[in-house]
Amino acid sequence: MDPAWYALKVFYNRVLPLQAICTKDAWQTYVPMKIEEVFVAGTIKYVEKQLVPSLLFVKCTPDWLQEQRKKDEVPFMAYHEAESYQPRPIPELEMQMFMMVTSTKDKDLLFLGGDKAVWHQGDRVRVTGGVFKGAEGIVKRIKKDRRLVVTVGGVAAVATSYIHPSFLEKI
Repeated sequence: MDPAWYALKVFYNRVLPLQAICTKDAWQTYVPMKIEEVFVAGTIKYVEKQLVPSLLFVKCTPDWLQEQRKKDEVPFMAYHEAESYQPRPIPELEMQMFMMVTSTKDKDLLFLGGDKAVWHQGDRVRVTGGVFKGAEGIVKRIKKDRRLVVTVGGVAAVATSYIHPSFLEKI
């Protein structure tokens, strides 16, 4: 079976050990990160933190996922299909859009929680300029700003910082 992207909920916040196992077995991984301002000892520091705690994306085969679950070195759960409980593969384009937006590590990047149907209303657009150029998603007004919402179906939804309307084209 061909490798596909899968979203894993890693228990006890052991994302790094599971990521190391994936890397050792030559599988590609992705952890969405953000930059946060932290006030420490009278100075502002910028710290990289996980956008979604305990979330790891891995491009692998479903057989490999089952092997790892049986080994139980690092406990995790794969997001799965509702009917069959089989790990749900994430379409390549959907994953590319999600990685494009979250890899900017924008401090205004907003995690909206799990992907819920409410985020699927509205027009699909493509960003034509700026830091998010090429990203596709849905425009939503959140906290009085126009933001691009990008989802990984059934897993997560994130919203970018403000995007000027001149950088948006309807798909």
